Amino acid sequence: MKLPPTVEDYLSRRRFVLLFSALLIFYVLVPVVHDVRAMLHQTVPPLIEGGLFIALITMAVVSVDKGGARRGIGIFLGVALAALWILAALTKSEPLEVARNVLAAGFFGHAIWTMLVFILTCQRVTFNVVCASLCIYLLLGLVWALAYSVLDVLTPNAFTWTVAGQTRPPFQVGKGDMAVLYFSFATLTTLGYGDIVPTSPTSRVLASMEAIVGQLFLTVLVARLVGLQISESIEQKASS
Repeated sequence: MKLPPTVEDYLSRRRFVLLFSALLIFYVLVPVVHDVRAMLHQTVPPLIEGGLFIALITMAVVSVDKGGARRGIGIFLGVALAALWILAALTKSEPLEVARNVLAAGFFGHAIWTMLVFILTCQRVTFNVVCASLCIYLLLGLVWALAYSVLDVLTPNAFTWTVAGQTRPPFQVGKGDMAVLYFSFATLTTLGYGDIVPTSPTSRVLASMEAIVGQLFLTVLVARLVGLQISESIEQKASS
């Protein structure tokens, strides 16, 4: 079903603004919902968190959808991921958990690549372009969190909690706890509180790569956006 021209134009011009809003809502609401669920009934499965994640997948599909082959890839990955996510939540199977995390990393990696191409080919710095860059940064943290989730299933001792007396929370995206996302963003921003430590060779390599990518992304992206802004200002002055 084809959208009306006004709606399609609105989504096209603000698609990354909407995705950035969805990411903020996801990152803010999931820990709040988790805490409320833990206080009311700890045995209740994280259904709301799963629903928020599927809503994020839907928004990502809508945001990166630009027709052609990319539309088909995005829709296929999004539908397959949502179905696999629900199936893994119902069956509680470790192979399915690994499969859904790998597929989710591929799906959001596709979204990151689409937005990166959009930024590198744009000629003007708009609010939508800025939001696209912010979306990439937030999605990088999510992709690495999914990679850590896979590693935690395959190698349970890959990460160590150093705080005495602290119960080890689920180190999985979609398990209701934000520990893996917290660690991912602490690594991406090189914050490094040290309460969660990578202790296997693979986890240390992943953490090091995330820290490097996070710094390189900010450096290259800021240079790109500043360069576009300066070029636009020069052109405006020359034409006036």
